[in-house]
Amino acid sequence: MSLVHATSVDIAMIRAMNPDTRGRAIRGAARHRRRYRVALLGHPATFTVDVGAGGFCVELMRVLPTGTTLQGTILVEGSEVSFLGTVVWNRPGDPRINLRGRMGVQFTQAPQGFAARVETREPSR
Repeated sequence: MSLVHATSVDIAMIRAMNPDTRGRAIRGAARHRRRYRVALLGHPATFTVDVGAGGFCVELMRVLPTGTTLQGTILVEGSEVSFLGTVVWNRPGDPRINLRGRMGVQFTQAPQGFAARVETREPSR
């Protein structure tokens, strides 16, 4: 069974067999540690921690609530790629000790050809 094409019934079965998932969503696509500049409409610019065909993770001083709809651009190889997405998880930071929070954004309108660019690009050093 491929997790990429798993149905909600398949995911429920996997969670039942593996208690370590603690109810968290199972990632369907590979992620890659890439540092891309992300500009979110109405929010400060930031950088990705990791990125995949389905979305990305960013670090911010103030994370947004889950379910927040986002519009923005990702700067990949010198060109800006527009996207629409939704915050699917967050982990608040602590501004008192300068600890950034993280949040995961799932694409709702995936940029055309973005997955291929992420999968084939070599990581920057």
